[in-house]
Amino acid sequence: MNNIRNNSGWQLLRTVEAVDNPALAANTFDSKPVYAQGINANVIRGLELILAAIGDENGTVGVRLWGGRNVDSGPAQLIADITFTLGTMACNKDPQIQQATTLTRYADSAAITPYWPTDIKAVNSGNNLLCTISFDGLDIAWIAAEVISLTNVTRADVFFGYFS
Repeated sequence: MNNIRNNSGWQLLRTVEAVDNPALAANTFDSKPVYAQGINANVIRGLELILAAIGDENGTVGVRLWGGRNVDSGPAQLIADITFTLGTMACNKDPQIQQATTLTRYADSAAITPYWPTDIKAVNSGNNLLCTISFDGLDIAWIAAEVISLTNVTRADVFFGYFS
């Protein structure tokens, strides 16, 4: 048995400067959004999300997280509604490429409404530390982060990482 674990590092899932319009609706469950990112791996043990943004301390970003099991299409499954709140932790480098960035802050807390069959956690939420959303991917092939609200935020980048 091979117990070697690999991680993907942080990968950009979405960059947004405005709320998605139109939003995904229940009648589009058979479609994979154009902004969805593939995460398909032989075995995904867990997924994590972080958010970095240009915005005020206590600015918020509402994200609706979707996933799908078919690599090329749906049906899409609603994973969670997440409201990220920016904190005091400065974002000095892009989490994916580790170079200077115009992003100013990380989210340090998150409120989650879960729809997924397994636990979704907001690790370090409210502690003035990088807040990480963590959950078991249950072998999904893609995820999509639909941005449904931006308050006192002019740009938000959602990053994901997975462990296999």
